Amino acid sequence: MIDIVVDTCVLVHANNAKSGYQKQSIAFIEKLLDNTTLITVDVGFSLDETTNSSYLGLEYITHITPGMLGYDLLQKIALSQRFNFVEQSDNVTFNRYVNRLIINRKDRHFTKVTYNSIEKTLVTHDFTDYQKAKRKKIKKDYSLIIVVASEINGNL
Repeated sequence: MIDIVVDTCVLVHANNAKSGYQKQSIAFIEKLLDNTTLITVDVGFSLDETTNSSYLGLEYITHITPGMLGYDLLQKIALSQRFNFVEQSDNVTFNRYVNRLIINRKDRHFTKVTYNSIEKTLVTHDFTDYQKAKRKKIKKDYSLIIVVASEINGNL
């Protein structure tokens, strides 16, 4: 797999013993640590909040702190220059589609970055904005793949 977009919740779940996704999040992080897959983020991304101008960067900085497995992953990805930087979608038709389909404005950003990624794959454990029916619809309409970590772990 060349690249992947990772929703913040997947990285946060690795440190949450109460999450039913903890084990698959840990496995996902471990697999990313041991391969060459890029993490795709929007242009302006930095783990330094004083220089970050990306929305995904803001999400990561806000919710992923030092000591978390997700933080360790992001640092290693940064040190090994494995971030893929893309603009969020500027396709007017797609953006209108996403704005109608995805209620949460934060999740819209992840979807619009996924649109411009190489593999067009988003890993998320969010079933509030990405219900199964929406995942299928987005795949059918725009070939974006939205999966949970356990569904992608075998491809990493």
